[in-house]
Amino acid sequence: MLLGPAILAGRKWQEATARMEFGTRSIRSAGQGSGSVEVTLPPAFRGLAGLPCRVALRDGLRPELVLQPELAGARAAFGHLWALLSDALDLGAQAVPLAECAITLWPAAEAPGAMPRLAWADGLALAGRPPHEAAALARSLAALAQIAAGRRGIGAALSQDFGAACAQALGGIVIHPAMQSACDIGAALLAAGGLGQDPVLALAAGDARGDAFRDAALPRLRLLAEQHLDWTDDPARHASLLVAWRRGVALELSGA
Repeated sequence: MLLGPAILAGRKWQEATARMEFGTRSIRSAGQGSGSVEVTLPPAFRGLAGLPCRVALRDGLRPELVLQPELAGARAAFGHLWALLSDALDLGAQAVPLAECAITLWPAAEAPGAMPRLAWADGLALAGRPPHEAAALARSLAALAQIAAGRRGIGAALSQDFGAACAQALGGIVIHPAMQSACDIGAALLAAGGLGQDPVLALAAGDARGDAFRDAALPRLRLLAEQHLDWTDDPARHASLLVAWRRGVALELSGA
């Protein structure tokens, strides 16, 4: 698979070009008289093996070979999660808001920021055959749920917490240590409502596009949304839960 120094990443109604340098590689013949050529890519691109790509030449003083991955499957996977969130939060039919996300090829390691983050690699993982990777599901769901929170009326101060709680509830993953409190509080809320993590949910989450996953996801998303809306109206209640959570962590660490 041939990849030039420019990677074109698609967004909602436009194309954004990201340029990253990966050193120098040589174009080699794949066999005498075959007409085929190949380039050895860095290990980071192994995850794109087998993905259809559009190859183009940018001519001029500094010609570039450009590879544009076919990301329709990833877009469809994000759209499926957005439709699930829209149904759970009564948002109506809306286009998946990719333009409102910071989209990268690979998942980011840092803590979530103000702008939700999606990774094409996660979308491709969810577009493949099940079982689907729990971390890819959790990261994608967290980003899209953060946007859905704002459209539903959940306060900006709680939108990241809502996204992280949804990710943990359906994917079983804490997307970043900074979101541990949101995940623990959300898990306690679901457990109190009889919707905690159980083998049925874990089995359903293996196929993020299946009916079993949808049936398990909807009541959990609705309960989390209702509670975050309540906390938006009464932030003092949420603040007291955070204080209690921190106190509990401190006691656990002290061994008391």
